[in-house]
Parts: sequence; structure tokens; C-alpha cells
Amino acid sequence: MSNEHDEDVTSSISLKTVVTTKDKNEKNSYIKNSQERTKEIASLHAINAMIGRSHEQNLQQRADHREKIEQQRKQHNLEVIIKLTHDACGDETADEPDPDWLVRFFSMAQNIHGTSMQKLWGRILKQEILSAGSVSLKALETLQNMTQREAHTFQRASVLACHFGNDSSKRLLTGINIKKRRFPLLKQNSTHKLQLGNYQLPYSNLLILMELGLVLRTELESGEISLEHTLPFSYQNNSYMLKPVKKGTTFTYYRFSPTGQELARLLGNKDHEAYKENLLDLLSKHFIVEVY
Repeated sequence: MSNEHDEDVTSSISLKTVVTTKDKNEKNSYIKNSQERTKEIASLHAINAMIGRSHEQNLQQRADHREKIEQQRKQHNLEVIIKLTHDACGDETADEPDPDWLVRFFSMAQNIHGTSMQKLWGRILKQEILSAGSVSLKALETLQNMTQREAHTFQRASVLACHFGNDSSKRLLTGINIKKRRFPLLKQNSTHKLQLGNYQLPYSNLLILMELGLVLRTELESGEISLEHTLPFSYQNNSYMLKPVKKGTTFTYYRFSPTGQELARLLGNKDHEAYKENLLDLLSKHFIVEVY
């Protein structure tokens, strides 16, 4: 009886070992070391002649081959972007984009490889076809110089952006200040912060957007919000009217630059539900909030 039990245990351990080893091997098959990754990159860009194979072609032939591959890749990128643009367009009235703008656009777009970025460039071209002159070359140059990670950071910032008053400029709200006037020489202001870092936008990411020229470097403070009139406030597709509970209420915020405003408009509106809930919770503590 004891021997049978021992055999069952041994068999079970052996089976677990096999399964664990198999799982590890399968997992490791998706992980490349730095040398393998370098070799993969070299092969993709046709510059791998000195890595692991003989020189079947001379240097000029290899250069010609690499140039041919690069041209094919650029052609493919442009064809993908124009297909995305075509599929996104409908029976709307079209404008006529400036020929020079198109030349510059295609010159930049041919180097856009990532799927999400290609979709954005397709959206840009559609916008220009619908309304010529709506997308500046400066905005295109800024976008071209952004990495995918930087673009995703900007997208996250755009999702958190709001605007208020009669100005439609996008802002990143950072807090609400209540200025106490009874003793003006004493700093008794009450500050209530909105933690953007809780929504994948820490200050380090804001610094990146500032370096890119998409967000202005200085944290600004609004004028005192009137007790007598309601203040229009919009978050993405949601509109509200705010009336402060106390005198001396102001907003603190970072403002998008003109280029940032332009690119944010191209991204469209998209709610972040958790952020929206937190935002409304903060606003309701200091304002009478009405859905507009």
C-alpha cells in the first residue's frame, strides 16, 4: 500500500516537473535576449551581413538591397494610411488640400510604422480633406518626432483634459483653491488637489509633454469665479454649469499649447470614467453642479 502511494506521489511530482518545464520553455520562447533582438533588428533592416552569415553580395549590392526594402516599407506605410483614410471617409463634402501640404504630409507619413499611429495619421488626412488648412505643418512635425510611448502619454493627457468658461482651450485641471480674505496677510488658502498621477499621468509625464511643446510649462490659476453667474465647464462630451459655494474660488491647471490643442482635437473625445467620477466628486464639494 505504501509503495503504491509513493509511486503515485513520484508520478505526480514527475508530471508537475514536466508541465512546469514545458510552461517555462513556452514562456522563454517569447523572450529574446539582447543579442537575438539585435540580430532580429539587423535582419529587418537588411544590415545583418556581418552577423552569422557569409557575404553573398558586395557592399554596394547590400546597400542597394537595403534601400529597396526601405522604399518598399515606406510605400506600404503610405498605402496603409491612405486606405485607413479612405475607409474613414464617407459622403461628406470634400475640400481640396494644399498640394504642398500633401507633399510634406506624405514625406512624413511614409516613416510611420505603428498601427495606432498610422490610424492617427489617417485621421489627420481625413480632416485635411474635409477642411483644408485645419492641420498645421508644425503639428505634423511635432507628431512625427514623437515616439509611440510619448504619443500614448499625450493621449492619456487628452483624455483627462477639460475646458471652462467661454474659452474652448483644453486644460489639465490640477486643483481648486479657496482664498480666505479675513486675514489677507496670513496664508490661509485652502487647496484641494486632483491627483493626475492616479490616472497614469504623473508629473514626470507632464514634463515630457512640456519638452515636446504640447503643454505649457507654468501651472496657471484662473481668476476668481463669480458667485453671481454660472460657469460653463466641459469634460469631453459632458457639459455642466458651476456656481461656487464660497467666494474666492479659483482653478489651478496646466494649459495645452496651440500645437497641443490642435493634436488633441484630432484625437477626439473619450471619457475616463474613474477620472470623471473623481472630478465630479471634487467639483460637487465646492460648486453647485448642474448637468447642462
